Parts: sequence; structure tokens; C-alpha cells
Amino acid sequence: MRVIAGKYKGCRLKCLKGHTIRPAPDRLKEALFNILQPHIEDAAVLDLCSGTGSMGIEALSRGARQVTFVDSWSPAVNVLRENLRRCGIESDYQIMLGDALVALRRLASEGTTFDIIFFDPPYASDLYEPVLEFVGKGNSLRSNGLVIVMHHGKKHLAESYGKLHRVRTLKQGENILSFYQIG
Repeated sequence: MRVIAGKYKGCRLKCLKGHTIRPAPDRLKEALFNILQPHIEDAAVLDLCSGTGSMGIEALSRGARQVTFVDSWSPAVNVLRENLRRCGIESDYQIMLGDALVALRRLASEGTTFDIIFFDPPYASDLYEPVLEFVGKGNSLRSNGLVIVMHHGKKHLAESYGKLHRVRTLKQGENILSFYQIG
């Protein structure tokens, strides 16, 4: 894994061995960030179920103002911290170790909002619906903000969750990115 473009381009990112964490393939990440390029500059980003931080680090590299990383698995968070050090990233981020839904609720109670939310839970996770429903009825996403959900092609996601509506999908192999906006 590596940072594809921007300030930290070429920085090699460490990943964890085994199948516990499934990093986004470089081709999919590159396609995603080509779509997001007009939205990423100065954005507040939430990397939910961040794993080792590949998406959030790419966002910082491309000009995001701030990234909040959330993951519940401490070995992944340890590697995330190492990846931030490898890239020389010393500020403009926050790391939260804990459950995605609990972190979302805490951030919402603090009045924190985001321009972009990356949500990439383990494919077998039961977090998809509760997280999307929470974002769809809450104030976590700024107007014109995007929620990008990475999921397996066999996982069916609804067209709408409260105020969130799917506006686009991007398929690559078994991976699908579903884009949601408030509307």
C-alpha cells in the first residue's frame, strides 16, 4: 500500500498480515479520489473503521483540513499511528479507538460535522445499517457532504437511510463503493 498522490505521494504504508483488515486496492482508491478531488481540499473527513488509515492519509495528502480516524481494533490503530509517522504527518488528525457507532454518537454530541465520511467496516459487519441510519437522521454530515461506503458486491444496501440517498455506485471486482448524500 502507498499514498497515491499529493503531499505524501509515494509514502509506503504498513498493513497488517492476514484477512482481518482488507485495505482498499490502489486502483479503487485512485478512482475514488479522482471523483472526490473537487471535494477534498480543506474538507473535514471521518475515516470510520479506518483500519491502518489508508483512506484518511490519502485525504490528508490531497489537502483535507482534518481527518478523524476511528477503529475498534488496537493492532490496526497501532499500525495507523506508525503510518502517520512514516509519512511525517504530525497534525490535522484525531484518532479514536472504539466502536464506530459509539464514536459517531460522541462526535455528534460534541457538534462535530464532516464534509466526507469514509465507512469501510469488515464485510461481515452488522454496522452498515445502524451507522447509515444514524448519519441519515442526524447532523454528522454537512450540506453537500458525502458518505462513501465500501462493501462487498453481495451486500445489499438500501437506496435511502433517512435523509441520506444513494447518488452513485462504483464497482471494481468484488468491491462496491456506494456514495450517499443528504437530499
